[in-house]
Amino acid sequence: MAVVAGCTILLGCDLQPRVLFVTSGTLFQVMQLTDAEDGCPAPRRVVYLTLWDGGTSRGCWVREQAFIRAQFPDLGERLVPVNDFRPTTLAEYRNFTLD
Repeated sequence: MAVVAGCTILLGCDLQPRVLFVTSGTLFQVMQLTDAEDGCPAPRRVVYLTLWDGGTSRGCWVREQAFIRAQFPDLGERLVPVNDFRPTTLAEYRNFTLD
């Protein structure tokens, strides 16, 4: 516990992925695109999906032309138009876009 606290306070280590873009859908409640690479082969990043029944899933995402392609080990693939996503305050602060 002390190592985590020390890492976070003194070194500014990043333990949580930062959500950059979000969208809602009819087949899912919320999809969150993060900046984390943890376990995703480059150039893919970590994505979280919350379902209407309260279930959640973690996968990897990548932009492919006008779509975000998200792969979930337990749910398969989801293809969502880029225009459906809205930036978070962090993405706006960083001037980060999906372009």
